[in-house]
Amino acid sequence: MPIPARSIAQKIIARAAGRDTVEVGEYVTVTPDYVACQELFWPGHKRNLDRIGVDRIPRPDKALMVIDHSTSGAMGSHHHATHRSLRDWCAAQGIENLFGPGNGLRHLVLTERGFARPGTLVFSDEGNIASIGVLGALNLPISTEVIVAIIQDANWIAVPPSARITLTGALGFGVTARDSIQAILRDSTADGRLLQCCVEFDGPGLAALTLDDRQTLLASLFHSGAYTGIMEPDALALDYVRERDQGRPWDVVRADPGAEYMTRLSYDLSAIAPMVTVPPDAHGGVPVDQVAGQRIDQASIGSCAGGRLDDLRAAARVLRGRKVAPHVTLYVTPGSRNVYVEAAREGLLEILAEAGAAVLAPGCTTCWGYQGVLNDNEVSISTQQFNYQGRNGSRSARVFLAGPYAVAAAAVAGQIVDPRPMLAEAAP
Repeated sequence: MPIPARSIAQKIIARAAGRDTVEVGEYVTVTPDYVACQELFWPGHKRNLDRIGVDRIPRPDKALMVIDHSTSGAMGSHHHATHRSLRDWCAAQGIENLFGPGNGLRHLVLTERGFARPGTLVFSDEGNIASIGVLGALNLPISTEVIVAIIQDANWIAVPPSARITLTGALGFGVTARDSIQAILRDSTADGRLLQCCVEFDGPGLAALTLDDRQTLLASLFHSGAYTGIMEPDALALDYVRERDQGRPWDVVRADPGAEYMTRLSYDLSAIAPMVTVPPDAHGGVPVDQVAGQRIDQASIGSCAGGRLDDLRAAARVLRGRKVAPHVTLYVTPGSRNVYVEAAREGLLEILAEAGAAVLAPGCTTCWGYQGVLNDNEVSISTQQFNYQGRNGSRSARVFLAGPYAVAAAAVAGQIVDPRPMLAEAAP
């Protein structure tokens, strides 16, 4: 019998299961290419490993351990003990791919260091690593069950349905990829149309986006209830992979014509305006004009949704020759050590620091409240992932989400503003 038309996810999962094809909803056992973990969940993982009595794991070369949330072990915290425990366990198991504080976010560690390659399947303990889909790699978040994959070099999954989002046009002046995903979340979250889907992006609009832009789209996708996301790698993505694969194998996987999708959506990038997401819902995006004038106390640029080099370039474009408002604290967190180094080479860190920004070590930092804690009734605008009550300190504090242009402009103005007038003044 002929093999039915398949989505990208079906093809990658079938390969990992040693099958020609798999059906949506079918339970299959797959062997991952890598298993990625972060340190916040490590104490629970370690307790489970100890209870099971694991002495030796079969594939230490597949384990990717990253310390990215707690970039330091501060006095009074337990993070220093977690760091030591993870280091000791990796040494005992022969795990060489341990990336300690300062290396940056797992998302960027996987892409920059050649682990995320076309056709690879990665198990992780968090959903927002879908950003590795920018290179045609598939992230499957399985929470605490990552230890099953570590112990057995395999785990079972249910094959997810797929959805398709087609992008056309190009982003307008002062509009970022973050604005685009905020519009997508606004439209698709409440009715659950992307729920538990692997979302494939396609269309001519992708070619108008940088790889950083594309990762931003994928990183925030899980707020819609989507399981994961992926893109068919184009020449730009494949050139990036070839520079970093270190001879490791990969295979481009494309969807078959006629593959079935639960939902199909289309967005014209040129029709999207600067957006701001109003707390406490991550899908509460509105045009920036609707919240303009809102006073802020803090602004932050960073996280897996907004700490890449393009984000720092955007912030520097607004902040060059300007100063952060006296009552505002601006934090900037490069997403990885590579981003930090390149930002320094380009002079971006100098621009940010001269404007009054506090540049933090690569990692998650302000996104989960490790740094930049908010007091009662304070207001922040941020490129981070979440804005629910208590995410960054006081439950009465509010966090508005936006792209790097809007965050930087608000830091200067001391209130939320449309960033385009400042950008127009900064344009050569």
